[in-house]
Amino acid sequence: MKQQKVHFYNLILTGFFLLFISCENEMPAEKIFLNIEISKLPDRTTFQLGETPDFAGMTVSEVYTDSTRKPVTNFKVSWSGDIFKSGTSSATVSLRGRAVPLEVSIEGDLIDTGIPVVYINTENQAPVDSKETYVGAMMTIKDKGKVLSEHKLKLKGRGNATWTYPKKPYKLKLDEKASVLGMKEEKDWVLLANYCDKSLLRTGIAFTASKLMNFPWTVDDRFVELVLNGEYMGNYQLVESIEQGSNKVDIPASGYLYELDGYYKQEPNYFVTSRGLGYSFKNPDPEKDLTPQQWEYIKNYMDEFETVLYSSSFNDPTTGYSQYIDVQSFVRWFIFQNILANMDTNPYLIKADMGDSKVQTGPVWDFEWSVGIGWYDGARPRPANYYVWNSNLYYDRLLQDPTFKKEVKEMWQNISITEDILKYIDDTKKLLEKSQELNFRRWDIMNERVSVGGVPMGSYDKEVECDRQFFINHMNWLNEEISKY
Repeated sequence: MKQQKVHFYNLILTGFFLLFISCENEMPAEKIFLNIEISKLPDRTTFQLGETPDFAGMTVSEVYTDSTRKPVTNFKVSWSGDIFKSGTSSATVSLRGRAVPLEVSIEGDLIDTGIPVVYINTENQAPVDSKETYVGAMMTIKDKGKVLSEHKLKLKGRGNATWTYPKKPYKLKLDEKASVLGMKEEKDWVLLANYCDKSLLRTGIAFTASKLMNFPWTVDDRFVELVLNGEYMGNYQLVESIEQGSNKVDIPASGYLYELDGYYKQEPNYFVTSRGLGYSFKNPDPEKDLTPQQWEYIKNYMDEFETVLYSSSFNDPTTGYSQYIDVQSFVRWFIFQNILANMDTNPYLIKADMGDSKVQTGPVWDFEWSVGIGWYDGARPRPANYYVWNSNLYYDRLLQDPTFKKEVKEMWQNISITEDILKYIDDTKKLLEKSQELNFRRWDIMNERVSVGGVPMGSYDKEVECDRQFFINHMNWLNEEISKY
């Protein structure tokens, strides 16, 4: 009886054991995380040049051993591509130590910044890395995606110190004369980079002032974006080049257009006056057209002028300096450069012929270090109380003549440009609002001191306001000072 009970209990235990084993075999295997996958692509994987990729609309899922997928939202997307260069690169989607690639393309037109875009593609994508050698290219100008004009051309680098900066200026030569963005038909154009100008406005301010002050000719200009061989290069100014012509410096083809140039030794032809001033030629063409007789004439003329100017009878109304120069043009040029507080310009001079014409100051150019910027380490805006052109280009001597100073005072009293310049600053700042944002993303210098520029203000708005306030302060100071002449 006792053995029967033991046997009975063994049967029961065996049954429970078999039941347990059976149940265990029916339990699902443990679910283990394997990887992640992009289960739904973003709304877009192709973006415009200059556009920051947005991966909205993408779905990422965790993948498990049982083949189930679980959508998640805490994934990260990293992308180190260049929004300023056309091409394809990979973004990385990561979560829980896993990562998967996502292909991203930057292509097509530049995003709209509110100003026209100049697209230049060189032959065989050749780099533009020389100031001496032209590269063949095709230029297309668009505005809001619409083609405005197309031009075959060649281009090369230009500038002296400006060519050494990361953002380069360029010289363009169209195969055929053409009107560009509403400007007069020409073959030769310049793309100014304005790298040192964190307001981007100084050159435009200067050209506006030149027109308001009735200079015989002022360079025309337009703000543009530049895309060179599929790479966004930044905000530029497309401007007319300074040269002889009926629509430009209106002198005969044999007339003189020459520049007081600190880099004159780099030019193909130049002369140095008896007082050591070096001049290079824009017209006649120094390599093709300038004759030895023309060279000798202008060299002797400037030497004779300097001799008279620095003589004891320099201001004699009959035999003095006024028989050599157009006094009114020198007066206007002096006032203009001081309004701009332009510290580093290379003056252009004009003489129409080898006869009785007098030397005039030429068109204004080069405003990199103006409007309170350049060789200054103090708080900004810079103090307004200084002249910048009272010793250069013969003004040290001219200002010793009471008659010349009287002419300065009289012309100053007839100049009223402050409100127009302030309006230009305000209007153009609005025009460039989107462009400057993209430009200073491309060239991240807002908190860096560039060359001999002033202490950085830290933002575009502050840079513009600083220039604006300096202009107001300086005009007020000039008004007081010139009234004493």
